[in-house]
Amino acid sequence: MRIMHVVLTPRHSGAEMLAATLAEVHTSTQFGVVGVMGINPCEDAFGPVWAKLKEQGVWCASPDRLLGRVGRLHFIRSMLRDFLPDVIVAHSVIPAAYARLALKFTTSAVPVVTVMHAATNDDYAGGLLRLSERILKRDAAAVVTVTETAANNYRLRCGVPRRLLTIPNGTDLDRFAFDENARRRLRAEFEVDEGVSVVLQVGRLSPVKNQAASVLALKDMLRAGLSVELWLAGLTEDPSYGDALKRLVEQHGLSGKVRFLGSRPDVAALLCAADVYVMPSEREAHSVAMIEALANGVPIVASTIPVFEFALRFPGVVTVDPASHRDYAASITKVLSAAHGRHQRDLTQYSIAHVARRYAALFDEVTSRTRFGADTAREGVT
Repeated sequence: MRIMHVVLTPRHSGAEMLAATLAEVHTSTQFGVVGVMGINPCEDAFGPVWAKLKEQGVWCASPDRLLGRVGRLHFIRSMLRDFLPDVIVAHSVIPAAYARLALKFTTSAVPVVTVMHAATNDDYAGGLLRLSERILKRDAAAVVTVTETAANNYRLRCGVPRRLLTIPNGTDLDRFAFDENARRRLRAEFEVDEGVSVVLQVGRLSPVKNQAASVLALKDMLRAGLSVELWLAGLTEDPSYGDALKRLVEQHGLSGKVRFLGSRPDVAALLCAADVYVMPSEREAHSVAMIEALANGVPIVASTIPVFEFALRFPGVVTVDPASHRDYAASITKVLSAAHGRHQRDLTQYSIAHVARRYAALFDEVTSRTRFGADTAREGVT
């Protein structure tokens, strides 16, 4: 089977990392020939991931420059002709719309699986997107959501598609397991003494990720006499918010205590170096970053949003409303003082192998349905 994943921009973000990891697994298990196509150019920080995929035999393609709407359609159409997929997996609403539109300019009847990733769990809340989905819905062989909330919202906004199912995200659990050597190496590289506690937050710099709450909590912890620093890893999605964060850091005299690490390919090592992982997000889908942190065993302090409730089943996870930075700081401090080290967590259901098997079963289903439809059409069956 030839499987084509389509993402908007190859970068360190949940949807893109899921596509890349699924491509790795399905290639290594010889389930099929796999490709990953970006509609926008690959971000430099994602280059190592892109290169690794190619080394493992994954077909990768993205344009050299940003394209307009018509240019995107031409590019996708050209790549589909080169790769000749049996199934297209479009991650998020924009790739889903472009992939289905591009197919209309070909003679192929390739099934398209749309995967919804919006942090709001309400991908089609916008009127224009909702209208486009209602028009294109019949061209989707299946719609996958990462939470049941997102599935319910899809039905509410767009009606019932041909196939709708929920497949929670997963990750390579072994890749994110705790490694003492990685911890020592990275802390030495950053010149962080073992007596200093590292608070890590991973996520794009955006108001929805709420890094400002972590900065304010750090201020409170330092005032209480803790030896601690904050690492913020993630691409800058909102430059104005990134600038505001840096001003907030300077305003409170925290410049030597906050590290803006940018987009990083070594999140697994960052998790090993950290003493606590924080997620004060205002909204999330089924966060891949949360699963990575759970796999590492690091203590976690997260916001009290419903999507994080699943994590409370595991040891070493605390939720708090970060709107009160004092309560947020107190929760982080309590976790640090507990000094439990790493926690053992059974995440089998969130392993990428398990998730990949569920996607493989879906791909078999939709391609079989397409083949049956073609056969019956040839036989004149109605």
